[in-house]
Amino acid sequence: HMAPKQRVLIDYYCHKATLPSQQSHHR
Repeated sequence: HMAPKQRVLIDYYCHKATLPSQQSHHR
């Protein structure tokens, strides 16, 4: 099991990686 902090970090990285794509899609 991963530590909650690591999970949050991965989630954060995932969001950061998908954010630009979503922004591009929005515009």
